[in-house]
Amino acid sequence: MSLIKKPKRNFRSRGHENEDSENEQPELASSTSVDKPQKKTKKPVVHQPLLSFGEDLNEGDDGEVFKVKKSTQSKKIKKLLEKERKKKKERPDGNSLNNQDKPIQNQLDDDVIIKLKNTFPILNGREAEAAEADGISSEEEADSSAHHFIKQSDSVKLLLKRGAIPDAATIHAARKQRQHVREMGEVLPAPDETIRNENKSKSRLIREDDNDASDGEEERINMAIHTVAEDRLRRKAEFDAAQEIGSTESDKGEDDEWEAQQIRKGVTGAQIAAVQQENMYYQQYVGNGLPMNMVPACEIVDQIPQIEQPYMVFPPLPSTGAIDPQEVIKKLKDRLSDLNEVHRRHHLDCESAKNEIESLKLECIRIKEEGPRRAERFRFYQDLRGYVTDLVECLDEKIVIVGLLEQRVLSLFSRRVTEYVSRRRQDVMDQAQELAPTAQRIRIERDEAQVRRVAEREGRRIRRQRVRELKGITGHMEGMSSDEEMTEAEAVTIRSQKEVIEQDARHVFEDVLDDFATVRGILQQFESWRRQDLDAYVEAYVSICLPKLLGPILRLKLLFWNPISQGGSEFEKAPWFNSLLLYGLKDTETEEQLRKDPDAQLLPRVVEKIVLPKLTQLVSECWDPLSSSQTVSLVGLVTKLIQDYPTLTHKSKFLTNFFETVLEKLKESVENDVYIPIYPPQRLNEGKVMNFFMRQCTVAIKLLGNITRWQGVISDSLLSDIALNSLLNRYLLCAIRSCSMLQGANLCQMIGNVLPRIWLQVCVHPPQLTQFLDQSKQIAKMLDVDKPLERDALERMTGVLKAAASV
Repeated sequence: MSLIKKPKRNFRSRGHENEDSENEQPELASSTSVDKPQKKTKKPVVHQPLLSFGEDLNEGDDGEVFKVKKSTQSKKIKKLLEKERKKKKERPDGNSLNNQDKPIQNQLDDDVIIKLKNTFPILNGREAEAAEADGISSEEEADSSAHHFIKQSDSVKLLLKRGAIPDAATIHAARKQRQHVREMGEVLPAPDETIRNENKSKSRLIREDDNDASDGEEERINMAIHTVAEDRLRRKAEFDAAQEIGSTESDKGEDDEWEAQQIRKGVTGAQIAAVQQENMYYQQYVGNGLPMNMVPACEIVDQIPQIEQPYMVFPPLPSTGAIDPQEVIKKLKDRLSDLNEVHRRHHLDCESAKNEIESLKLECIRIKEEGPRRAERFRFYQDLRGYVTDLVECLDEKIVIVGLLEQRVLSLFSRRVTEYVSRRRQDVMDQAQELAPTAQRIRIERDEAQVRRVAEREGRRIRRQRVRELKGITGHMEGMSSDEEMTEAEAVTIRSQKEVIEQDARHVFEDVLDDFATVRGILQQFESWRRQDLDAYVEAYVSICLPKLLGPILRLKLLFWNPISQGGSEFEKAPWFNSLLLYGLKDTETEEQLRKDPDAQLLPRVVEKIVLPKLTQLVSECWDPLSSSQTVSLVGLVTKLIQDYPTLTHKSKFLTNFFETVLEKLKESVENDVYIPIYPPQRLNEGKVMNFFMRQCTVAIKLLGNITRWQGVISDSLLSDIALNSLLNRYLLCAIRSCSMLQGANLCQMIGNVLPRIWLQVCVHPPQLTQFLDQSKQIAKMLDVDKPLERDALERMTGVLKAAASV
């Protein structure tokens, strides 16, 4: 039998076994039987508890249990034990509290025996016969104390099966029991679970022999009583006794808690707080002395369970002494005055709200009345926005063409001036080579170009002399006239080029309406805006933007304007100048209104930003500093612009750029146009040498005069550096020292005539003029007054000598 592995038998244990089940045939006992689903429906339905411990208590009831066939001797022993238990049930028990639980315990005894089979050793064979007496005695001892081993969990299980809901005491006792078992290290009495077929049967198969530590193959039960089993029984008995005591205490605690809950339900928090406050007042005013028939409120409060509240419903009043009626009246009056003040503020707020409502109603009416006007104003601004956008786009396209035309005109003007200047400088070089000393003279045969230049130079001088004679000009000195004569062929060429440029300029705005191509048309659009909404006009800074908008058109109007050669006041007679001058002007406008006019600076801004940059370009490209007529016209125009237009100040960057350009041109002319040869005294007696020497000195004095014409316009420090240091002290003083006394006196007299009068005044002259004054005094001392020519030269030097006297 030991070599054959027996199949595992599935027997579900039953709560009540009768004698018929004990007399079952061995064939049925040895075979494995599985309950059918129909038999399961006959059993009472076990409700699944909602509590956490319900699942643990019923773990062994929802699966299939292995049942081992017991021997005849063990069945007899079990039968005797059952009889002993029945006798104990019939005995009257003095404890009234346990009488109610005994039927439940007796009903659960079979389950306990089945579940804890290892507590009652089952013997078979010879071992059962040998240990019969001892086994019976041990069973009797176990049964005598059976009421100590009835588990609280089994009673809970029975209650759950009946459908009853356990109270708080039962739940607490079950929790205590399970916690105590865990602390003692005991394994819960539920049998071990082994899941056999989770997908099909979903049942739990429990082998009873796992708890018995029996042989797995033969399934024989050892009936001997071991020391381990006795220790286990003893520990369980002690545990159950301690658990019963803890359950009694927990039941008492649960009862107290339930009683406190009921009292709290009947008494509200406000009543408890009122009693506490009353107790406080009583202790404060009465003290410890109490009447015999008066129960203190503290005892009543002590009998009521204390409720933990986060805060007191009524905070205790501060302790006060004797109350003065006057103080109470004063507090009431203060309170009344505070309320009156609050009422007054509320009344003022109400009045202000009413006034605001009225003002809002009036504002609403006003806005409705202004609706059409604002709609019209909106349409006007939409049209104005479209106009400005179109104007800017048009000017962006045309300004490139205007710039190209300006470059063509400037190149035309500058070409003429460049030809004059280069021809003059070439003539000076040719004469210097002819009059050079013999040792330094280079023997170069004259070519045809040089012969032609000499003939043309002499011809121009003769023609200028005839013009002076026709005009009756006498006392002219050689070198004072500018060689600006232009041939007929050159004049025709320049005239034809100018006509072509003029024709191209007329076609620039021929595809544009007058509102976009003329100064008057543009000003009319912005003037209508100025009349309708002056505030918005001022906030938009239109007066500052207008010069830039009008810039391309005005530059086209000033395309051929050349104040250097044709006069400088022509632009003030142009129609566009009058349009700008009368822009925004009303017939009834007063002087005070003119001062506040935002467009009062319109014309000065146009002159500063358009006219002055144009003039700067002309000076840079077309001005010859050695030409007295050009210099006089230029200085006169600049002086007039500075005096008439207030925007042209030292802070203006356009004016600063103009003066820098003038100074650069003057320095360039001093470096390139001044040439005074130094000859020995014996060569100065020669006619050609003397004429060339005096002509070059006259040219230098003429340039000095043109430079000093800027005095009062440009700073004296800048002018004196160019006129005195670079020209007078560097070139003219050397020429004065190298010629005769009479010639030197004439040169000093000519220099004194071109110098500014303010520089020759006493204690006002610049320090750079000291050398010239000293040289003049030496020449005056060396002149012979007995000679008429020298005496006349000394008289002409009177002004210079007066200035020299202060040195």
